[in-house]
Amino acid sequence: MKILRQVLNSIADHARRSFPRECCGILMCLGEDGLTVNRALWAENASPERPEQRYLLGHEAHLKAVEMESAGDARIAGYYHSHPDGKARPSNHDVEQAISGVTYLITGLESDGQVEHTAWRLEGDNLVPEPLEVCQQHEHNNGTKTP
Repeated sequence: MKILRQVLNSIADHARRSFPRECCGILMCLGEDGLTVNRALWAENASPERPEQRYLLGHEAHLKAVEMESAGDARIAGYYHSHPDGKARPSNHDVEQAISGVTYLITGLESDGQVEHTAWRLEGDNLVPEPLEVCQQHEHNNGTKTP
């Protein structure tokens, strides 16, 4: 997955602001490139159960992403969430909830505020690492969305 550094910074900020709860959101590709994640739509973690260890993507962000995709303005590239315990590795729950062919970015948030980002894709019954290529800002790009 190709992703702009600014988007990763936005996701790290979202993780810090959401602590001790998991944050979540949608990875979007906007504009002509269509291959580089250049926007993160922050979503509400609507999990009714253990939001510090689980996430449920809020419907408002998902509806906005689908509308953008339907209008031809963007493409949903995947989803992200944080692990407030610092581990940027999929949990058993993450594996159980994963959908084949979808990329998942996990942001591990350390107690000192440091972050690690990893990308994963479901193959068979396992989430396997996906290469994460971090790019610099494109010249005519709107970047990330913050609340």
